[in-house]
Amino acid sequence: MKLQSFALRALVAAGIGAFCLSAAGAQPAGPRQTWWVVKTEGGIYKPPMRPLWRLADLKKMHQGQSNWSEQIIRDPEQDATYNSAAPGTKFGPRAHPDTPTAFVVIAGEVHFNVEGQQPVTATRGSIVNIMKTTVYSYDVEGSQNALWVEVDPANYKTVYPSDGPQPQAMAGGQVVKVAFNHEPPGYTPPNQLEWNVFTDGIAKCRLRGAVVMDDHIFANPIVGFPNPADDKCPSTRPRRNGEDSTAPFNPHSVFGHMHAGPAEWWIIQAGAISGKFENKGEFHAVEGDVLYAAPMTWHQMGVEGTSGPSIRLAMGGYELINMFNTAK
Repeated sequence: MKLQSFALRALVAAGIGAFCLSAAGAQPAGPRQTWWVVKTEGGIYKPPMRPLWRLADLKKMHQGQSNWSEQIIRDPEQDATYNSAAPGTKFGPRAHPDTPTAFVVIAGEVHFNVEGQQPVTATRGSIVNIMKTTVYSYDVEGSQNALWVEVDPANYKTVYPSDGPQPQAMAGGQVVKVAFNHEPPGYTPPNQLEWNVFTDGIAKCRLRGAVVMDDHIFANPIVGFPNPADDKCPSTRPRRNGEDSTAPFNPHSVFGHMHAGPAEWWIIQAGAISGKFENKGEFHAVEGDVLYAAPMTWHQMGVEGTSGPSIRLAMGGYELINMFNTAK
């Protein structure tokens, strides 16, 4: 069997059961095992994906607009949009009949009414996880525009109660009335309606593992501290995350780790994060930015800055395995 490109040097090591989105360095007991894998070339990006979506650039693209939505990810696993809306904006009742959805709030206040749950107001650092077949609505509150990323599985669909306004038809389609029974499923750990990385995570020293683990949506907050003295919970999480190196970075070398197929991406929730991506280079992101490692791409993530937490919410369609580079 002839291996392509980087695969000639890609004898990778992976601890079975190790999660790529777990806290940095977390591995099951015992030595790593080595495996062969056929690797295609990494660093291949198809629009709208790009290594780095800067919030500052998104704001420039929509300058003068309070309400906007920009597609930032549409790959085989997930569909994600970056959104902004002014206070008073309302999004009426709806449901996704077969798939969950997640909202990651970057700024402002977003109030959610979710079937079978107490209302919640999501703020900076909040992750709102809505189960499939669940009717929900939301509106923007407070005194500033809200910013959030909505994450859905690929090919998701939306339905609207027929006792409300009829939605506008999309190009190539028509709106029809259908009938089906629905029963919202319950939450099973680690899933819950709303979780905030600052108030529920850092403040309570509860930052170990995924906070969303559902069909084609997986989210895990990874916290690092450039200054170890800022970490008040050293016994429950690492002081620093990432794969630091002082050697000059060569994006055409074999480095870091990869995942055999699906992409991994990150929403920066605080501080600064660096991402090194095969064939693309090194990128530097700050709060509100989004980093994306294309499928089969060698990558390394690192904490930057001088103080405070640097938080990246690691996202993916699945709970993946880190496949570490073994090239010397």
